[in-house]
Amino acid sequence: MEVSTAITLLTINLIVLSLVIITIIVVGIILIVKLNKVASNVKQATANVAHVTEWLSPFKVFSEFAKVIAQFKKR
Repeated sequence: MEVSTAITLLTINLIVLSLVIITIIVVGIILIVKLNKVASNVKQATANVAHVTEWLSPFKVFSEFAKVIAQFKKR
């Protein structure tokens, strides 16, 4: 094998490997951004569930019910 052929093949190999590495980095960044969006959605859903759970506690339900009854008695 001649030296120029070896250099050409090594150059092609270097270019292909560089493209593969750049592609892997870009795919990793895109994946991290999408996972960040999913995590923020999960965080919002968890906050909503916590808020609903707070409202459905027996003390809160009965106290609000008592307030409504008290308002009707005042009328």
